[in-house]
Amino acid sequence: MVTMIFNSHTHIGDSFIKLPDKKWSVEELVAPGYGYKHRMLERAKEDEIVKGMIEAIKLMEKNTDVFVDFREGGIKGIKLLHKAMEGRKIKAIIMGRPAGMKYVKDEVDEILKMAHGIGLSSISDWDDREIEKIAEHVKKREKMFSIHVSEVKREDIDAVLSLAPDFIIHMCKGSKKDFEKIADENIPVVICPRANSFFGIAPKINEMMAAGIKIFLGTDNAMIVKPDVMEEMRYVIDKFGIDEEKAFEMISTLPYKFFKGKF
Repeated sequence: MVTMIFNSHTHIGDSFIKLPDKKWSVEELVAPGYGYKHRMLERAKEDEIVKGMIEAIKLMEKNTDVFVDFREGGIKGIKLLHKAMEGRKIKAIIMGRPAGMKYVKDEVDEILKMAHGIGLSSISDWDDREIEKIAEHVKKREKMFSIHVSEVKREDIDAVLSLAPDFIIHMCKGSKKDFEKIADENIPVVICPRANSFFGIAPKINEMMAAGIKIFLGTDNAMIVKPDVMEEMRYVIDKFGIDEEKAFEMISTLPYKFFKGKF
């Protein structure tokens, strides 16, 4: 089998942000609309954002073949990533999202023309019907749908699974029953333990593996940790006692089998 290295969850649009030295909560830093990250993205010049993206891409090109980026900023955000990717050898799987917290049919249509799917923040951020309409639209277009789940608090896994996500992010606060349901649906979970540790939380890697969940590794927000998925793998080995072979599968064969043919 061809061996390709995947970073299965990034946000490289925030690469340019230099964080003030303080303790941050997830809500303070990345909550859609009002978190520090989103305020900085709103104020930044396009060239500044693109320059940061290019620096992150160059770093990933040292050891990564494919990255899966959750794009903030609607259509504009996707265009910025396309610009940053010009002439690069690495491949990007782009998961766009609406600029606001509403379903707008024409906007979602345009996003899906430019991206491989849509990746949203958690269900806790969204009105139920709005997120349902987005998920339905994505499925009709036969694109990928993904969502952040149970990062800082446990969320209703049945509500999440009713959206039929192709893969989900985090699950730090998931329960054993949640993991069993995810495994039954054969939905991969992307974990980002170094970024999680910034907020004092951690994924339940061994519990998820015991339930039979396929786990991929991502690096999450580039303003928090460098998008180096090999370093993420080493962290999982050192901090969670994961077997080296299994940890390597999380950045290679497992995501390769899942994303193959989808980009």
